[in-house]
Amino acid sequence: MVDVILDIDSVGDDILAVIFGALNPKINLLGVTTVNGACGSIEQAVNVALNTVELTGKNIPVYAGADKMLSPRKSDDEGDPVNFDEELRWKFGDRLDKFNEKAPTPVRKPEPISAKEFLIKSFNERPGEITLVTTGPLTNIAQALLDDPSIASKVKRAYILGGAFNIYGNITPVTEYNIWADPEAAKIVLNSDMKITLVPLDVCENNRFADGMLTRDHLADLTYGGKGKVIDFITDKFPIYIDLWREFFQLGGFPMDDVITLALAAYPELCEYTEEVFVDVELEGKISRGQTVAYFGRQIIKNKMREHKNTVIAKSIKGKEFMDLFVNTIIGKEV
Repeated sequence: MVDVILDIDSVGDDILAVIFGALNPKINLLGVTTVNGACGSIEQAVNVALNTVELTGKNIPVYAGADKMLSPRKSDDEGDPVNFDEELRWKFGDRLDKFNEKAPTPVRKPEPISAKEFLIKSFNERPGEITLVTTGPLTNIAQALLDDPSIASKVKRAYILGGAFNIYGNITPVTEYNIWADPEAAKIVLNSDMKITLVPLDVCENNRFADGMLTRDHLADLTYGGKGKVIDFITDKFPIYIDLWREFFQLGGFPMDDVITLALAAYPELCEYTEEVFVDVELEGKISRGQTVAYFGRQIIKNKMREHKNTVIAKSIKGKEFMDLFVNTIIGKEV
């Protein structure tokens, strides 16, 4: 069993990641830390996380994290990554109300210490034993590193959802949301001494690997394979997610980015990876700010960080094997 701290921004597949992590027998969720990302506020992120943990019936602590990015965007003319769905109100109507809906007031409360404090405390108390999985902007992790740089080498391994290399980005043609939302934070983390597995859009939101996306067939498998509150919740909430991603992004289903990233912590064999490489983040430019740049090949201009090869990048996924694992975990079948 792998001990994991899961850092999320509590939208869509973050919810599925918490459920998967809580129910999978090979994952021990030590805590869920939250950051304000695509959900719109830290209060929403915390409430969604608390409600999701409650749904699973597990006793997993939730920690409130950063409400603001290290360097907030200077203007709103890039568009709104939270409410892109409104472009399709004409087609989906009131069904869109289930997308990123406001979380009800949770029964439970978040822990008294912050996400940053929990991260620093955990990695210092158990150096080399805890895996970090991040599925939102990297603000909490960067803040923890700024306060205590030594924890970078104490993380067993970090599985980070972010970036795009060989396919188009989902915010600009070259940027992926998690890195774009707080590029300064991403740069701090990727430039640190952490051992990192980076999970980009290439393996999550690419129709080449569409058998790794959630479809209505999988919802049917859940319905006929098991029963209970978790299955009822997923089959009620996620049809609109499947339809939105098929319509807006032209994908084969709803991409399972966050669940894939968490699953790799316990099942790394689901993906193939590049060799170790240095990955940096572009901080300038209206279109390129937040772009991930991997230092492959040979270039004339030298970068002293080039030899800081701390990251492997996932480049393919066994999609059907992954989705079978997800469905079987949720219905309680042995995995």
